[in-house]
This record gives sequence, C-alpha cells and structure tokens, in this order.
Amino acid sequence: MWIAACALAIPVVVRSAAIPDVIIDQDGGIDDLVAIALVMRSPDVHVRAITICPADSYLEPATRATQLFVDRLGASNITIAKGHSEGANPFPARWRKDAGRVLGIAALAGTAPSASNRIVSEDAPHHLAKLLSGDRVYTILETGPLTNIADALALDPSIKKNIARIFVMGGAVRVPGNVASEKHDGSAEWNIFNQPQAAAAVVQSGIPITLIPLDATNKVPLTPKFLDRLAAQPSIASQLAAQSWRIAQQGIDRYYFWDTLTAATLLDPTVVQTKLLKIRVIATGRSQGRTIEDPLGSPVEVALDANREKVENLFLNLLSR
Repeated sequence: MWIAACALAIPVVVRSAAIPDVIIDQDGGIDDLVAIALVMRSPDVHVRAITICPADSYLEPATRATQLFVDRLGASNITIAKGHSEGANPFPARWRKDAGRVLGIAALAGTAPSASNRIVSEDAPHHLAKLLSGDRVYTILETGPLTNIADALALDPSIKKNIARIFVMGGAVRVPGNVASEKHDGSAEWNIFNQPQAAAAVVQSGIPITLIPLDATNKVPLTPKFLDRLAAQPSIASQLAAQSWRIAQQGIDRYYFWDTLTAATLLDPTVVQTKLLKIRVIATGRSQGRTIEDPLGSPVEVALDANREKVENLFLNLLSR
C-alpha cells in the first residue's frame, strides 16, 4: 500500500566534486536492466544500492535478473532490496513477464546469483530510508514508478536532505501518453499512472528532479542498426544489453530508449535538452497520472528533446568496457 508522504522544507544540498553515489530504483523491466548495465559501466558514478518495485515485472524474476546482471558486470557490495507494491494501476501481465524471459538469454545461461551483492532483509522503502538517513548524499536514478521513494519519504521526511537529485523516467508533458484503457483518457505515461499518488507526492516534495518524459524518449527510437552494432561488441555488458533488448522488441512496432535515456542523462546531461517547468501530477480520475504544466506546480527540469546520436554513442562506448 502506498504511504502518503509528508511535505517539509528542504535544506540546500551542496554537491561535492567527488564521484557521486547512486541509488537505482527500478521496476525490473528489460529497459531497467540495460539502464543498470550502462550506469555500472560508467567510471563517473558509484552504484551503492538497487531497489525493486514490481510494477513492469513480477518480483522474483526481476530480483533474480537484477542479481545476475550485477554479478555478470563484476560488481560487489551492492545491496538489493525488494519492494512489494504493484501499484494502484498494475502494468499489463504480458509486459511483466519480460524479466523472466531475460533469465534465458545466452549471456546469463548457467549462472546463479553469487553472495557478492546481497538481498537485504528490509523492504525497499525501509532500505532507502536507512541509506538516506546518514551523512552521505545520493543521486537517485528512478526508472520505475515512484512508489518506493514516496514510501521512504513517508517513513522519514528528513531524508530529503540527502537526495541531490532524482532522475525520473516518466510522464508525458506536451505529447500524448501511452496508457490505453477504457477507464483512462490516454494522457498519462505508465510509470506515473502505475501509482499517481506517489508521483504527485515526490514531485511536490521539493527534491530536485530531472524528468525524462515521452516528449524526449519519443525522439530516440531503438533501431535495428544500433542493435546490430551493439551486438557486434564482445563485452559482457554489450551482450547483456543486446540480447535483452532483442527480447523486448519482439511483438512491438516501435521501441524507444526509455529508462535507458534517463540513465544516459544522469551520466551526460547534454544528451537531452531540458526546460524548467512548473509540473503537477493529476492523482485521480480519468486523467490520473497525467503530468501537466501548472503555474502552481513544482519546478522540475523537464527533457523535451534528445540527441539520438549522442545517446547511441554513449551506450556503445560505455558498454564496450
């Protein structure tokens, strides 16, 4: 169940010049897993923890796939925590099966999770609250619904001071959404629609947010030519990404850099063009989950365009490592 977040004033966060510490909160889809691979291959950040929201996935295969990706990428001492909320508006069942299908790719064949990256005993919101309650400041990559973060803020609103910025894949500001339902008007994007109350709470919290909505992701399709170039690279990160993306594209007319564009933006903000907009999330009704411009909304850096060549080159370069 989603926990209502409390709104408090946020102290100004001064970022150090040191390599930033990153928490990835994700919902177990294929694009989430590839986003993890990209960020973990960057020398410019330290991934400290990964939390899972079973929205665009089922929890157990998503957890196992996350463990195996992290292990195969050579990481250690990354904590993994499970969330348990499937959201007010669950994702379609056929989409949620992708994490399980990834377990069968050649790059993961015959592997089992190691003890190097442990699953913690507390759930994702409590683990986030614990990590963010210390002195360390984190950047958060959010590639799923904002449920875990909203619930962590409800547990301890003071943790906001230790969040430098959240990079969020979600929303559709000046373009149509991708939710197709008789009970919805089609204006929302799925990550926000899954738990609109959580998204509204986090946007209103005052935490610095860079939003990567469909406005930007629509500009970066995942092309066969790019996938062929990626698959030609022998590195394990390239093979994990290429083989996983091939599964995700099956039966879909157009597939885009969604979560993966958000990860790319965290690493290189120049891959998108942003504008500071006042944003509000509609939490109820036929437009629930819609991200609208509102003079009374919260200031959010919103990506409205993206550079496909820069994005593709970033992936090819980092995943070749």
